[in-house]
Amino acid sequence: MREMELCRTLSKFGIKPGLERIAKLMDTLRHPERQMKVILVTGTNGKGSVTSFLASILKEAGYKTGSYFSPHLVNYNERFKINGKSISDAKLRKYEKKILSLLERGFEATEFEALTAIAYKYFSDENCDFAVMEIGMGGRLDATNIAEECISIITNVDLEHTDYLGGTIEQVAFEKAGIMKKGIAITGAHGKALGTIKDESENKNISLHVLNEDVFAKTVSATDKKNVFNYVGYEFFNSIETLLIGRHQASNAALAIAAAEELGIEEDAIRDGIKKTKNPGRLEQISVNPLVVIDGAHNPHGIRELIGNLDLFRYDKLAIVFGVMKDKDWKEMIRLLAPHCDLFVATQPKMERAEAAKKISKEAAIYTDSIAEKNPKKAVSLAKKQCGKNGMVLICGSLYLIGEIKNYISK
Repeated sequence: MREMELCRTLSKFGIKPGLERIAKLMDTLRHPERQMKVILVTGTNGKGSVTSFLASILKEAGYKTGSYFSPHLVNYNERFKINGKSISDAKLRKYEKKILSLLERGFEATEFEALTAIAYKYFSDENCDFAVMEIGMGGRLDATNIAEECISIITNVDLEHTDYLGGTIEQVAFEKAGIMKKGIAITGAHGKALGTIKDESENKNISLHVLNEDVFAKTVSATDKKNVFNYVGYEFFNSIETLLIGRHQASNAALAIAAAEELGIEEDAIRDGIKKTKNPGRLEQISVNPLVVIDGAHNPHGIRELIGNLDLFRYDKLAIVFGVMKDKDWKEMIRLLAPHCDLFVATQPKMERAEAAKKISKEAAIYTDSIAEKNPKKAVSLAKKQCGKNGMVLICGSLYLIGEIKNYISK
């Protein structure tokens, strides 16, 4: 389903952090979030990949596993998966009608809260053993956090959504650490953010496991086809393979493996789960001659990771197609990214929040040749023509943008 009446109705209410509305929905729905073991995953970047890795491991271990993602790329169905399979249109419509009926009775919800309610209800109705839930924003006041988790994972922390989460790393880390309420916590954070997370874990008497202190991942090889890495936690696993591209995926996988170890998952399921994991839109190659790669990097931290993996690909010229939301630190993203390309094509996803292509192009022109093409489809065609068959087109800046591009391709 590419459109939902529910989301058209609620999108106008925007973002309203808080657990009051989702609590009332869960109570009316008879608390579906209490019917399975819940694992919460937050972080500035990598939370979608970690969610995918862990859900895949649990599936291979024989558990019926729900996984919840945001945003989707093409269809709303992508947000709700059980054992890697998206919810059907028919079932999604059924749950949409249920939530709409509650709204008509006077219940209140934001778009994300309504979708989260659907996720918990769907996973409960289908008798899932686990629900691996990607946090929407922050953590403490995010709708997914209505559940009591058995494990919480904080991938990393950088400045983001500062209007809601605070203007310092410590404030953002505090909000993300809000998903740590009980059980065990795992994090890949470092520096000041890690300090805040450690303080919160001590205050709540939560056992915290830290990447590069308690668990370790070392890349053995990285190519444009796969990554191979060694893992050290409770056990040592050598030469684990993942088809998710990018050296940073070893760290993401390590966080998922650490969680799996806490759950007593055996090595074979861990290896198979990591190798079978899919997460579209992350250094995903969607065509060749020229090579076209899409990546969901949408903040400076993600752009740095992206730049650090450009050497995995072979190309003569690099053309970047870039669209971004107004509320992102897009000037810093351009400062980091634009010097690495031969042509920067600024475009504009079909979102009210999208920054104007002309404004983006003007900023990029400080660093490289830049043009503006508002239509994303035309922007990609232009980039492909300019870089030639031996070149590479990189599409990034917004998950909404790469979702539009994948939608064009699917048609």
